[in-house]
Amino acid sequence: MIYFNNLQGRDYNSVYNETIKSRAQGDDPIIFDLDDTQIANAMNHDWQYVTKGQMAMVVQGDKKLNSTVYKITKIERIEDAITQSSGYLVRGAVISKLAVKGSRYNISFMLQGVSHKRLTDGCFQRDVNLISAENY
Repeated sequence: MIYFNNLQGRDYNSVYNETIKSRAQGDDPIIFDLDDTQIANAMNHDWQYVTKGQMAMVVQGDKKLNSTVYKITKIERIEDAITQSSGYLVRGAVISKLAVKGSRYNISFMLQGVSHKRLTDGCFQRDVNLISAENY
């Protein structure tokens, strides 16, 4: 399971001007994005485990672990001419909704036994955008 850190509450639809109508036919919604600078940061080493078909959950801006489980369906390379940056969009299809225990993501992680070297007391360490863990 990949856990994406969207604690900043980034609204991918508005950032990329994507609506259901404007999305390419057959594409699922954007569930996360990561730029090359973030990928190069050693704290995001787990990016190498993000693959099509992998299951993922997203921690949202309200500091809750979203109950939605996604199947990653597409990882696409993006180039932003305005910011002169590059990165990736991760798209996913909803495959399940889970009952999530805990009012905050760190409590959910601790209650479910999710552990990772980049979590401290169940919280993402600074600069960590994602982790790969076996539990949930």
